Amino acid sequence: MTEEELRHAAARLGEAAVRDLDGERVARIVLERLATEPMLPVRRIRPLVVRWSLAAAALAAALLLFMQLPTAPTAPTPPSSPTTVLHELDGLTVSELQVLLETLPPAADAAAHPEPASFDELDAKSLERLLRSLEG
Repeated sequence: MTEEELRHAAARLGEAAVRDLDGERVARIVLERLATEPMLPVRRIRPLVVRWSLAAAALAAALLLFMQLPTAPTAPTPPSSPTTVLHELDGLTVSELQVLLETLPPAADAAAHPEPASFDELDAKSLERLLRSLEG
């Protein structure tokens, strides 16, 4: 048997089946079977669940994008000039500043702490300094 005879025989195999097939009868049987078979319920996804899922996905994508952004390098701060707190003192001369410094009481940690004397031994000036130091 040649290849052509084999193809011709294969094509004739289906002719008898198609000739004997009744299309209307097959359609009727299919429709009857579809009518008797139970239909599976169609589940719908709740729209709220879909919205929440989309919102969570968008938030996760934004978070990942934010984490991938490179940080901007900060510009180095230029060296600043010494800051002054009392701008009124800027115009004073050295001698005026020296006079002002002598009138200010010494800082608490710079002052000597002698043994406490009794109040009877203190003169008026010492009592006045003591009172000012207690006032704060």
